[in-house]
Amino acid sequence: MSRSLVAPAFCNTLLRRILLASAIVVAALPLHASATAIPHLSRSFVQFGFVPHDVASQVQAVFVTNTGDAALTIAALNVSGAQAAAFKVGGTCTPPIVLPPAARCRVDVTATAPLAVLRGAPFNGTLTVQTDAGATDVTLRGAVDPGFDVLTFFATPSYLDIGAQAVGTTAAPQPWVLANRGTESFLISQLALVGGDFADFALTSDCAAGQTLSPGKACSMSVAFTPQAGGPRATELSFQATLHGTTGTYRYSVTGIGGAAAPVDVVEYYNATLDHYFITWVAAEQANLDAGNTPTRWTRTGFAFHAYVAAQSGTSPVCRYYLPPVFGDSHFFGRGTAECDATGAAHPAFVLEDPQFMHVYLPAAGTCPAGTTPIYRVFSNRPDANHRYMTDRSVREQMVARGWLAEGDGPDLVVMCSA
Repeated sequence: MSRSLVAPAFCNTLLRRILLASAIVVAALPLHASATAIPHLSRSFVQFGFVPHDVASQVQAVFVTNTGDAALTIAALNVSGAQAAAFKVGGTCTPPIVLPPAARCRVDVTATAPLAVLRGAPFNGTLTVQTDAGATDVTLRGAVDPGFDVLTFFATPSYLDIGAQAVGTTAAPQPWVLANRGTESFLISQLALVGGDFADFALTSDCAAGQTLSPGKACSMSVAFTPQAGGPRATELSFQATLHGTTGTYRYSVTGIGGAAAPVDVVEYYNATLDHYFITWVAAEQANLDAGNTPTRWTRTGFAFHAYVAAQSGTSPVCRYYLPPVFGDSHFFGRGTAECDATGAAHPAFVLEDPQFMHVYLPAAGTCPAGTTPIYRVFSNRPDANHRYMTDRSVREQMVARGWLAEGDGPDLVVMCSA
């Protein structure tokens, strides 16, 4: 089917001889590492802003998540530095604590300005999270309130934890209030989401830079969360307030979790005229094929497998290349970044339509991760090269009996793994 007649083309063929001549070895993919624990901290720096003498600040939260595939033990939480006594640690990460894979806990840190530190001057410390996978440091910093020994600037809640949300979907906006609990007005110099995964979060607010907040007054905000990837996601609300000519910066924690998105059905089609198979999850492409808007007819075989539209924890992208007519007017779906990059380097005339057309899991030495389903592949071994993908081993054997060649990794010849 010509790409000029239908864009994008729906013919999933591959000139295998060209690819093999260029030494693109499909089986040469990175293998999964052995099980290991990986501590992930939501913040590496905590800015408390102005803190009164002998009055504890609001809680600043640091989330610790085990993003590895083995249990993580938090052995100790230590604060060091010349002004370490200014900081207190609490929360749910009480050592010793064991976090299974994907589990998390929270370290609550508060600051109290030391009497020996002058008004407006900074004080610092270092929080060290000691685990069996190593130590991670978080810098702690505050400044003595230049005006009053009260908590003038007050955020409710003191941190925002939106929770789990499917990748690519938006959580209901979470409310936030910024209040002046002091006895003197202050100027809002800055209010923005900064650092980390800030693109996953959207701030809506009637608080604005240049606005003066009088005593007893408050302004409201809300934060929406649309995770772009699985696992822990974090950013910070940066708030700058000017009081008595001195500007202090506060960083409030904003966190969420990118949960597993609902997988899509990758539907298989067959063209009897060409004796070719093709797969796609894209609704518009499926509608085009179902309507017969192609030079030759494609029909559904009734087979499909699951994949993800966006990256999930542990998945690998599947790229989609278009091969111009001189190379066969077809498509190639490359599993994994290494294969996709090698294909583009070896064939600059190929058109990379999408580096992440879909996302699947990859096998380790031919073995799929627990809870996933093996995807098999066969090659037509003809000049009009074509591949077929399936999760039913008996279908693969039927194709092999017809002269198609089974491909893949390990003794069972697995190429990918379905969600």
